[in-house]
Amino acid sequence: MKANPRPRFANFLTALAIVTLVIAVPVLAYPYPLSSSDIREAYLLGTRRDSLTTDFFAKYRHDLRVPRTGPWVSDVIVETPYAQVVDIGQSDQNPDSQQAEIDLAKKSFQLIVRVGINFTGTYPSLPTDHPAPRVPIPDFEKDFKVRTRQQDKKIEESSLKTILLDSGDGNGQITGAVLELTYRIEDIDPAEDLTIKVITPDDQDVETTFDLNSLK
Repeated sequence: MKANPRPRFANFLTALAIVTLVIAVPVLAYPYPLSSSDIREAYLLGTRRDSLTTDFFAKYRHDLRVPRTGPWVSDVIVETPYAQVVDIGQSDQNPDSQQAEIDLAKKSFQLIVRVGINFTGTYPSLPTDHPAPRVPIPDFEKDFKVRTRQQDKKIEESSLKTILLDSGDGNGQITGAVLELTYRIEDIDPAEDLTIKVITPDDQDVETTFDLNSLK
């Protein structure tokens, strides 16, 4: 017996169902929550501490130009959960990928943004009535405001802290700071660009945008 040809309408419905399924499933730019294989892969990449590790982090950091005057907002770094695991692997003195996979599977991650600020010859300004040679430490969180957004949506940080930087020569001279902000991972759309604007005390604001689709 000759089989009846499949109705065209049925073929159309099948094709429509496939297209709908593809549209309905979001493609995340970076994985979260991290699977065991994500954690292991990221951790081992960090433990390599070679050019592959360096190349990985290059996309997560934007270096900014030195201004003629005022403070130098030198760089902006974004760390996704995956990048944070790479960083943990790079920092561990006695790497243990199996133990890391167990420990990090229990950890809740947020998105981290770090803004580097360097002193210059004109920031901070030295007080004229103070004979001491040491540079005064500014109130970085008051002097600098970090604004993060995706398109027209403002993303509010869940925490902010200041990490002071010193010259590293043992005299304790402060040379700048890093503003570290954390954001709830649920507030970030991994399919949208992330724009970070730093408002400076001398109105030389800087802005940079990260393509989250290119990050893990």
